[in-house]
Amino acid sequence: MRNLILSRLLAFALTLLVASSILFVAINVVPGSAARSALGIDATPQALARFEALHGLDRPLVVQYADWLGRTFTGDFGKSFQNGVDVGPELLRRIPVTLELAILAFLIANVIAIPLGAFAAMRHQRIPDKGISFIATLLGAMPNFWLATLLVMVLTLRFRLLPPGGYTPFFDNPILNLKQMIMPALSLGIVSSALLIRIMRTAMIEVLSSDYIRTARAKGAQERVVMLRHAVRNALTPYVNVAAVEFGFLFGSVVIIEDIFLLPGIGSFVLVGIINRDYPVLLASALTITLVVLIINFIVDIAVGLIDPRRVTRHR
Repeated sequence: MRNLILSRLLAFALTLLVASSILFVAINVVPGSAARSALGIDATPQALARFEALHGLDRPLVVQYADWLGRTFTGDFGKSFQNGVDVGPELLRRIPVTLELAILAFLIANVIAIPLGAFAAMRHQRIPDKGISFIATLLGAMPNFWLATLLVMVLTLRFRLLPPGGYTPFFDNPILNLKQMIMPALSLGIVSSALLIRIMRTAMIEVLSSDYIRTARAKGAQERVVMLRHAVRNALTPYVNVAAVEFGFLFGSVVIIEDIFLLPGIGSFVLVGIINRDYPVLLASALTITLVVLIINFIVDIAVGLIDPRRVTRHR
């Protein structure tokens, strides 16, 4: 287990370093001028040059990256080009919103995927299996922003059951918070469940064909016990690996959804940074999303290693 943790920590650090360099280069080489976006189209060449010199944008890209990386490791994410606000505190204020949305969407996705995927595997090649597979394909092809618009039209405009957007902190008003978060969470979770349904179905089909399942049935074990104690439990091990990646995808795909529902999370922060070419905002937001994804994957790797000792053995 120690070797597994050390190897994962090393991979974590290297991946974060590579991801940070790719993010920095990608954001800086995109055509356009951060100085002109901040100062406006009527800014003079002298004003643009002063802005770039002030923020170090006139230096070589390698020097800019080294400086940014050093400041980032000390917790200094810089100031917004647009309003001079410290990016770090603003980012910390927005993380709970996006994290709550991602967790709710993830719970919804799993509540849909695990029973449907397991049931499809239990009825393999029958009508329920084909029906669930068709539903998964349909959901996978559905854009989450389209589903979000549909939910607003039905649940808000037609039946007036839920507010159209906005955000209230959970501890200020839990009921209103859940009412405001349920539609964006459904928009992400329902679409995300498509992949997880297929993964759970595939894992269950493989487990149900295993020798120990046939042995349990031959010993006269009840079908419910075989399914819950043996089949579903063992199918969850490969499922959890994919689910962790999907959670990271959920956390990183909230940009449009947060904008539609006026949620003050990281996604809307990213969108503002993209529109204004605000490099500190974009870099800090993208790096935060990357960091969350890596942390989730690290935790899942260690957890799966504890659940499945064979993973630990391979790292000795």
